Amino acid sequence: MKDKLRKLEIENRYLTIVSQFAVDMLSMSTVEQVLWHLASKVVAKLGSDDVVVYIWDEHQERLVQRAAYGQKSPCGKSIVSPIQIKLGEGVVGSVARSKQPLLIGDTQQHVGYIVDLDQHLSELAVPMVIDDKVIGVIDTGHHQQDYYNAQHQDTLVAIASMAAVKITQTQTIAKLQHSFEELEYSSKIQDALFEIAELIFVTDTLAQFYQQLHACIARLTFAKNFYVALVNETGDAITLPYCVDELDDVPEHEVIPLDKNKPSITGFVLNTQKPLLVYEAQLGIMLAQNKIFIKGSLPKAWLGVPFGEGKLRGIVVVQSYDDSYLFQEQDKQLLSFVAKHIYNAIERMKARSDLKFLALHDPLTKLPNRSLFADRVEHAILQTKRTSKQGLAVLFLDLDRFKLVNDTYGHHIGDKLLVEVADVINGCIRASDSICRLGGDEFAILLEEINNVSAIEQVVSKILNRVQQTFSIEQYQISVSTSVGVSYFKKGDVSANILLIQADEAMYKAKLRGRNQVFYYQQSEDQNTVSSYKLERDFLSAVNNGQLFLEFQPIIDFGSGAIVAAEALIRWQHPELGKIPPGDFLDQVEKSGYMHLLDLYVIRQAFTFITERLSDLAPLFRLSINISGAGFSNQQIIDLIMQYHQQQPQLLRHLCIEITEQTIVNHVKQTKKNIEQLSAMGIQIALDDFGTGYSSLSYLHQFTFDLLKIDQAFIKNLEASDENSIILETIINLARSLNIKTVAEGIETAAQYTRLKHLKCSRAQGFYLSKPMPEIDFIALLNSDKQ
Repeated sequence: MKDKLRKLEIENRYLTIVSQFAVDMLSMSTVEQVLWHLASKVVAKLGSDDVVVYIWDEHQERLVQRAAYGQKSPCGKSIVSPIQIKLGEGVVGSVARSKQPLLIGDTQQHVGYIVDLDQHLSELAVPMVIDDKVIGVIDTGHHQQDYYNAQHQDTLVAIASMAAVKITQTQTIAKLQHSFEELEYSSKIQDALFEIAELIFVTDTLAQFYQQLHACIARLTFAKNFYVALVNETGDAITLPYCVDELDDVPEHEVIPLDKNKPSITGFVLNTQKPLLVYEAQLGIMLAQNKIFIKGSLPKAWLGVPFGEGKLRGIVVVQSYDDSYLFQEQDKQLLSFVAKHIYNAIERMKARSDLKFLALHDPLTKLPNRSLFADRVEHAILQTKRTSKQGLAVLFLDLDRFKLVNDTYGHHIGDKLLVEVADVINGCIRASDSICRLGGDEFAILLEEINNVSAIEQVVSKILNRVQQTFSIEQYQISVSTSVGVSYFKKGDVSANILLIQADEAMYKAKLRGRNQVFYYQQSEDQNTVSSYKLERDFLSAVNNGQLFLEFQPIIDFGSGAIVAAEALIRWQHPELGKIPPGDFLDQVEKSGYMHLLDLYVIRQAFTFITERLSDLAPLFRLSINISGAGFSNQQIIDLIMQYHQQQPQLLRHLCIEITEQTIVNHVKQTKKNIEQLSAMGIQIALDDFGTGYSSLSYLHQFTFDLLKIDQAFIKNLEASDENSIILETIINLARSLNIKTVAEGIETAAQYTRLKHLKCSRAQGFYLSKPMPEIDFIALLNSDKQ
């Protein structure tokens, strides 16, 4: 235990060094500041006798000493005779060539070690790499043999990665600043660039962003007539997300075909991908030759600069209708320079906008999610209370026997069916109404300004009839139906959550009537409660009679391909309804306040499995179990785990507990305390569904996690979106720098698996590798995996 606590103490100390370095770099503006701080204030804290930081010099083709600590730095921050090393020469040169860290326990036994006046018995060298390019090497030495260990190496790798990014950014900024000094309007350009870079932080929407961008450009050049155009995803048209024009009224988000034979002047520049500055006479010639067409008034001067690549391409344009200002070549150079930064800002702003969209929308159907829907319902309730003339209704829809579709045709077909059903349902309601996907095959609808129940009946009837059609999905003809529960509100005290619960209860009763039915919630005396007696009774019976059981989904190590863990998933074998998947009962269990009972049950089942199957498990194997927010903050669960720890502490090294961001949000202090307590017992902690909330990144620095389970929404859209790939790569690199393993959930295709392996994700989980399986099948798979 003392060794384990000592290890945790060292890990925390090294993590503090890394975190403090990240903070310190924010105030540094030169490469020299970064390098000397890195050598003397950061790496030196790892206990090294000597530290040398080398930077690759492209002109000399050498690694050149730029900073040092210890005996390698006799003159403070002045290097009289910098050491120069060729690529592949000695330890440092070898590390630069291989792009891999090198830890030497005894330099006397190492062939490539170059002996100098200050020979060290231990050496650790780590490359600074960015975009697969080595920019330098951090070399550390100690007079003690076998001084460095894996913790030193992991910490120095994280530090080197952060330093590489900062150095590259600083070098880039330095080059930009040098270019600024050569321009006549250098001060204005610098101000504008900083403003553009900050726009993503000071604007909330793309509309506000473009408006502020226009203001920045106006401080650089004449911009009374200004627009930004973007190429659409298919590449056959351009849209104008922002346009200000003195003479012409331009429709918002106007779409213009991108015709290669006779394009608009905007399309002409986008096709050539070259900046264009033309005047009225030249425009007349181009029009006469049918090279271009111009929508709207003919300008006296027109200047357009293209930007971007891949899926994000666009153009920034200024034009003048007055001879009093005609753009010059310096305006062209200036706008060309700024356009690169406009591209970066738009790219980041769109990525941020997409992340916000993901936070409030279902990634599959693009419909609002539960959070956004609840907000709209609350707003509608307030509006109804103010007017008191009309009511509103919440509809809860659940597709009948949708599990059979997934089991028969696969989740790929099931997802496509959900998208088509969502479109059909959306077509049955008014534009003023709202539809959301709650999860799985459940949808909810908000009908506002409803005069009577008959208006609801018309909508429900239309939905039941149109959903009960045959959908053509690829080569399959699939028929489905839906059950609908309705909750109607006109006056009183109610909340969005209560209306959803009422509609959910009514939907359950509709299913009991035989499916493809509708049921209207009947208000009880206590309008703030809903009867869930049947589910409560059945669930408590299931716990007492052992109807709940675990299935196991393997988790694979990307590097070795071996099964290193498994996620235990709860299932319910109902005596009347048969096997019930968790999506059909977990929400109801949570609403009934019984999640902590389920968590206790899962923990006992997990320990039973580990105890009975201990001989079949590899020493590092971990069984992951999901614990709810209510359960993780429940003292009964902590007491139960402590009891196992006192009786059989060796079992806990095979356990991993998964919690969600919502658990942290609801119980921050208690969660932090419990994580520290469980980690001290040898239990790993995983942050599940990472990326679904706004605050996930901050939690990585506040809490100690062993694993990061990336939400399957990012994996599902990996092949369709370059932005998702960028986000995934950022998450994986960040986790690696913090020594946290990443697990990709929901892998369903070989392409997804290959891409994630290329991104150096640690572990894989999903139907492409294996579906969840009974215990006996999983143990057989484990044993075959060993062989």
